[in-house]
Amino acid sequence: MIKLKYNFLLNFAVSHSGGGYKRLYEYARWFNENGGAWFVIHPRCEILISEFPKNKFFLATQPRYSRIFNDCVYLDNIGDEIGQPDFYYSYGVPVYAPFGKINWFHLSNVLPLGSRGIPLPLFDRLKLSYLGWRITHNFENVDIISAESNYSLGLIDVKENQESFLSVNGSNDELIYLQNKDVQIKDSIATVLGTYSYKALKDSYYVFEMLRRIDGKLKLIIIGDEKTIPNDLRNDNNIIALGVLPRCDVIEYLRKTKYYISTTRIENSYNAASEGVFFADESYISDIGPHRELLMNIPFNQISIPDMTRPVLHIKRENLSGLNLKTWEHVITEMIDKVCDKLRNLQ
Repeated sequence: MIKLKYNFLLNFAVSHSGGGYKRLYEYARWFNENGGAWFVIHPRCEILISEFPKNKFFLATQPRYSRIFNDCVYLDNIGDEIGQPDFYYSYGVPVYAPFGKINWFHLSNVLPLGSRGIPLPLFDRLKLSYLGWRITHNFENVDIISAESNYSLGLIDVKENQESFLSVNGSNDELIYLQNKDVQIKDSIATVLGTYSYKALKDSYYVFEMLRRIDGKLKLIIIGDEKTIPNDLRNDNNIIALGVLPRCDVIEYLRKTKYYISTTRIENSYNAASEGVFFADESYISDIGPHRELLMNIPFNQISIPDMTRPVLHIKRENLSGLNLKTWEHVITEMIDKVCDKLRNLQ
């Protein structure tokens, strides 16, 4: 147990699913085991209150429209109750004014800063553009800006009085599975995670078609919102759309997966790819910055796929190591060390 002498407030108000909830859960667990911290959370995450009782949770209840015109209004009441925290961490929520003695913004989604050339519905593009404007025009209020890949950090204009910080996602499941020497029989399935337009499902299908020429019994599993799957794929008998699944079920499907496919055009991190790459026997992933960071010093091949204009990276699980992965314990204590150094310098 680490004895923390400073007060921490972590804002995860917009994170109730996916990678955001995963990070929130791991941070809440860690602080609960190390004396507790204050958290701002979405009402859908209320179950954490009973699971981690050493933390103090504030529910960010606000009408949807107020997020456009009066975002973070809930911080006024929190500030009245707790005063100024030593450290304020904001996960994806613009920091409109300095709230803690040290203020940290974490980029949770790279699309608001780097969506040029990425196919998106018009409404999504406008919404992301506005969010990107709000984020960048309030960078002046933070001391540290973090992202989940060096690629994402490269999109951020860090000022002289600021620091950038690489804060990847923890990979506990992958590291545990990597150490498991048991041979697991794989089903004749290829798996894709995510269905948003930038995931480029049509390209994933081209990879799947190539693999079906090798294994005629192969089926394609698609996990994600079924409404955003193109109609021609949804009606294909070789495709099984499972919808949105709990994380434990996603991991179970990946454990049974023979081929993992990710043709996404952009990502903030390599997190989704690492889960697939370390569980599946073979993987075919797009050649983008975060994926290259995952595979640094690991053997892979760049190959072309029929009908697909972009190359993909082909990886075999037998060639992988955990050198580029970190546990959540490592990720969080790196942040704690950085913050404590900054706070000591203020004294």
